[in-house]
Amino acid sequence: MATNKTLPNPPQMTASSFIDKQRYVSRDWVQQEWQQVWKNTWQIAVHLSDLATPGDFSVCEFGPESLLLTRTENNEIKAFYNVCQHRGMRLVGERCGHAEGFRCPYHSWRYSGDGELTYAPDSEGFSNGLPAEQVTLTPVRCDIALGFVWISLKPDIEPLAEYLGDMLPLMSHYEFENMVLLEDETVLVNCNWKAVHDNFSELYHVPYLHPQHRRFVDCSTARNELYNGGHSRVCVPGGTTDSRFDTPTLPTDILTLQLQGLGLDPADYEGRVEDIQTAIRQRKRELASAEPYYDNFSDTELSDVMQSNVFPNAIFSYQPEMLWLIRPRPHATDPNICYLDKLSFERFPAAPPTVRPVHDHFSYSDVIAGNKTMTDTIDQDLSLLSKAQQGMLSDGFEGLWLNDKECRIAHFHNQLDAMMGAPQK
Repeated sequence: MATNKTLPNPPQMTASSFIDKQRYVSRDWVQQEWQQVWKNTWQIAVHLSDLATPGDFSVCEFGPESLLLTRTENNEIKAFYNVCQHRGMRLVGERCGHAEGFRCPYHSWRYSGDGELTYAPDSEGFSNGLPAEQVTLTPVRCDIALGFVWISLKPDIEPLAEYLGDMLPLMSHYEFENMVLLEDETVLVNCNWKAVHDNFSELYHVPYLHPQHRRFVDCSTARNELYNGGHSRVCVPGGTTDSRFDTPTLPTDILTLQLQGLGLDPADYEGRVEDIQTAIRQRKRELASAEPYYDNFSDTELSDVMQSNVFPNAIFSYQPEMLWLIRPRPHATDPNICYLDKLSFERFPAAPPTVRPVHDHFSYSDVIAGNKTMTDTIDQDLSLLSKAQQGMLSDGFEGLWLNDKECRIAHFHNQLDAMMGAPQK
């Protein structure tokens, strides 16, 4: 059975905890969440590689807001609301790039990378004056952690390190800042963003929706961990097969690829599949002489698959060699729609890209039709999430009843309730 590691005073939400469906379907909830949650938390904006050199910029969309991030001439990273101070025009339309400054496409007002107004046409025509020191881009709090730039719309929010708490020591040694972006995808999904988050917060569904996982991880012995602030982690034993089934005689296809990738011969593990996990760990220890990075990790970290969820919507799925950043974002007004971002990184890519991968934006219907893919596992999730949202809209469904295996969902919603001012379960 999966084991759970909890806080000294874990959230009092158990298998019988009930979560009303309104938070998934109500337009009032959308507006309240924006005010109470999204404007009062830290969220990931971009990977540090997107702002590598002075002049680099990136634009991020969060609900109704568009944010502009820059690396200034002084090598500082800054963030601003992406709106011209003249008449409210969105200032920058490109997703990312390099520029010495920014020009509003409407009336050609210009700003530096520091957000300062540097030019306004016919400035003498402002009979009441144009105080350039006041007419600057509106700043947004930003900071750096875990290889990413984070933003918060709350000017006096607690420091990022304090907000992340235990998440920093759990992930810092994976050095995400040194990983290389290989794919940047966004899919429009016909469900509430929390339905996506819930899906990536439990393994209860994995044996039934993702049977391929039994070939390379053991979800049945995974360990759930709950941390302050609504954050959580699950540790899934890797380099093995599902312990609920008989151990195969030969290495599975995925274990075969893992062994070959480390220079090990799969034939040596015929009748010894249970030894593969130890072999993977030992081989990476040997590789540490040439790649000291592997010395960062414990034995379990060398083989296991980790997933850490940072409240409200940053989902890290990672091993020493790879990272998926999964980020569900709400639609600005419609509770039945969300955006799911997936950024895929590798530490040692076989063919590192020479330019940043192009952002690919598509609909979940493209995935269902087989025209796009976000990997078999996520494709399988997407095949059901819109149907789950349809079910939530039914008069025959009142809310969620959670199993103990879904404790990370309960922990998330307990934090959500605290921020929304709802009574604690």
